[in-house]
Amino acid sequence: MKYKYLSKAELYAEECREKNMLANKAGFLRRNRLAPHVFEEYCKENRDEAELIDAVFEDEALNAGAKNLSATVLSLYLKNLFERGEKDADGIRVISLTDEEDAI
Repeated sequence: MKYKYLSKAELYAEECREKNMLANKAGFLRRNRLAPHVFEEYCKENRDEAELIDAVFEDEALNAGAKNLSATVLSLYLKNLFERGEKDADGIRVISLTDEEDAI
């Protein structure tokens, strides 16, 4: 099966690792000029690829960039990654940091 975005996610993760930054979905979308709603629709139709892309970002968070992140930021990032699709609590929303702030 030919995947449309997996190799781009892996390339983005590698670039982030070289710059000592955390690869994340928001940065991936910005890097590849993808609208979030377009990518989400694609993921709904291509669950296998979406799960592999999530695995790329999970692996990066747990391994490559984790030593540079506070436990709080890492915990929130992973919680947001794994609870994708679940409704946020009323009035509470997790907001991602920019790539440059993640590297601190």
